[in-house]
Amino acid sequence: MSIEKFGKNFNPLVSIVIPVYNGSNYVREAIDSALAQTYKNIEIIVVNDGSTDNTEEIVKSYGTKLRYFKKENGGVSTALNLGIKKSKGEYISWLSHDDLYYPDKIEKQINELSKLDKNKRDKTILYSNWVLIDKNSKIFDKFRIEKKYDIKKLNYSLYPVLNCITNGCTLLIPKRCFDEIGLFDPTLKTTQDYDLWFKMFPKYDLKFMSNFFVKFRYHEQQGSNTISGIKKENEIFWMKMLKSLTNEEKIKIGGNLISFYKKMIRFTDESGYIDTKKYLTKCLYMAGGRVNRTEELFIKTKERIKNKIRRISILVF
Repeated sequence: MSIEKFGKNFNPLVSIVIPVYNGSNYVREAIDSALAQTYKNIEIIVVNDGSTDNTEEIVKSYGTKLRYFKKENGGVSTALNLGIKKSKGEYISWLSHDDLYYPDKIEKQINELSKLDKNKRDKTILYSNWVLIDKNSKIFDKFRIEKKYDIKKLNYSLYPVLNCITNGCTLLIPKRCFDEIGLFDPTLKTTQDYDLWFKMFPKYDLKFMSNFFVKFRYHEQQGSNTISGIKKENEIFWMKMLKSLTNEEKIKIGGNLISFYKKMIRFTDESGYIDTKKYLTKCLYMAGGRVNRTEELFIKTKERIKNKIRRISILVF
């Protein structure tokens, strides 16, 4: 079905895909937040990735309000891929089983797309800010991208990837993007999302929206805290990604090569990616730059103070 069919009455079907593995603690909240969307032309697809708890019982209690699929455990990539394959919508919206959508998430994103020319609507990927919640769904931080990063570069495809500011659940992605680029790599445990964004974003238009659309839950049982080998996989991915960039892309992201390398060195140092940091330091020297220890200490201290002030302001206001 062509997206141009809708004209002024732009009302495409959106598929919300919820992959879940042993998510009985939170999956009901996630599903409820999807059902509460003010935009009503949606389908909700829940993919049970071989759960051993009572996830299935909870999901099946919703009856025909959603579409349910069960598979053997294979990881979040395989669950997402199945959900996308089974989807009927023209747009895909991923919702992790332990996260929540704000009620107007889909409506405001569709409204944003409706402002574009018809031939751009299915070539544009939207992303946004998000808030962080704890295991009790209480907000303890807000990730406001435009306050910390160069707002002029937020719509440049590789900028949000290299700065790690893309939360997959904030995205609204045309289904054609998956048809043309492919799905998530099932061999990756934790970098499957950024691996796909790195391939996908440069091929389409990217648009940042300053709204808060997602409540991202941080808790001890999430994959980033329980899956083994995360650090090694992350470093391999970052090394591969950085080595594939052209100088022109690095300059577009960092302003110049030296600034780019220094920023990436700070990131890899904080992340503990030792080999990648060594590689970047060598690149910095070759570009005519040097690591200034005093400057780096000042920047780190400044960032820590800013983050502390931000968190205090959230608790107060």
